[in-house]
Amino acid sequence: MDNLRLLLSIAAFAGMIVLCVIGWEYGGMGGLIGGAIGFVVRLGGRGLDWGERLGNAYVGALMGMPVGLLMGGAYAIGIPFLVDAINTGS
Repeated sequence: MDNLRLLLSIAAFAGMIVLCVIGWEYGGMGGLIGGAIGFVVRLGGRGLDWGERLGNAYVGALMGMPVGLLMGGAYAIGIPFLVDAINTGS
């Protein structure tokens, strides 16, 4: 059962990276930046050894990617749409 959990965890991480690369024009860079920030923030957290710290950092990256992808999408798509709507005066 542990091997299936590990496989699912790795597949989720790889899937998020692929999703960020495919959606590069739609905020994918934000997903990768969010993953990197989540990794760095959780790396310095509490942990007895480096294995535990790297596990925490992995979870931080896995949580940071979807949030960064959403924020990057809002920046790449949402803000230009709002600015265009404001400038047209409708």
